[in-house]
Amino acid sequence: MGNHFQISLLPTLFVFENFEAWFPGSAWTDAGSSAEISEEAGGLLVTVKMVEKTGHRKWTKFCPQCGKTTDELIDSVCKECFRAGIKLIDPERMMVTLSVCKHCGSYFKGREETSIEDAAVDSVTKELKRRYGAEIEVEALECDLSADSATVALDVRAKLKGVAIEQSGEIEVNFKSGICERCNRIASGYYAAIVQIRAEDRYPTDEEIANAEKIAYSALEDQEFISKELELKEGLDIYVSSMECGRRISRWIVAKLGGTVSESSKLYGRKDGRNTYRVTFSVRLPGFKQGAVLRIGNRLISVQRVLKGKGIECVDVNTNERVLLRKEETKKVRLETTRLTQ
Repeated sequence: MGNHFQISLLPTLFVFENFEAWFPGSAWTDAGSSAEISEEAGGLLVTVKMVEKTGHRKWTKFCPQCGKTTDELIDSVCKECFRAGIKLIDPERMMVTLSVCKHCGSYFKGREETSIEDAAVDSVTKELKRRYGAEIEVEALECDLSADSATVALDVRAKLKGVAIEQSGEIEVNFKSGICERCNRIASGYYAAIVQIRAEDRYPTDEEIANAEKIAYSALEDQEFISKELELKEGLDIYVSSMECGRRISRWIVAKLGGTVSESSKLYGRKDGRNTYRVTFSVRLPGFKQGAVLRIGNRLISVQRVLKGKGIECVDVNTNERVLLRKEETKKVRLETTRLTQ
């Protein structure tokens, strides 16, 4: 019959537009000299306007969920329905488990110490990036703590396919008992550096050792710790958690008590394909100088001469009696700084 059909199948939203052209003198047209054209459309396209001068048609779309007319569809729905279908905070799928150290009470996840709020924010951020792969901003607003869990209120902002979305809600953080990395290392006696407190041509005094201990503990930061202390006749060894910690303690002691510090390293093993070292920091407190006044028991003595490696020759300030202090006896003396300034 001379009919010609041309059909295009395109992978997009369900729409159709059908045009029929009837030539003059055909069975479907009235008598006349021009062809007749008819059309019909369905699906998401609806003709809303005919531009008379050009004959072009302007099409608009409607949302199949709410029926709203729109010029833009996102995932086959309007912007409002798309936004309503997104669940940025999903309490049933975003439950967080956080470990609590039974020794120090700190919160940690894996090997990293954290807080309840940070754990919740991190978990939600990772889950949303996994789902949508978009830019996500999560803020913890409030935390309600109970014995074995916590409820964290969150505010989440995201931009998905060009649509800005902001939602607020709560997720639950459950606790489980464990031992944090720091406490585990302390319990196992782990150390990475040793700070050795010594003195030049003498033994450090008990007072100097006590002061050095106070300085060492005051220099600790965050996860750093002192795993043990070993008191020897020649001084004190302090075992610390990191090289940086040992270096800081040594410098603080020298800054407050005087003396010098040197360091040496020794190969300890390999980790992740790299050599690991333990570092020894040798702190040398200054020796007694000639003329220094020392107190030993109830006696005040003045230093006359330092006998290198043996001790010091002194004289009793009140009786002029000569006194020889062996090196090991210098631990019991106390430097009388007030007397020296008189």
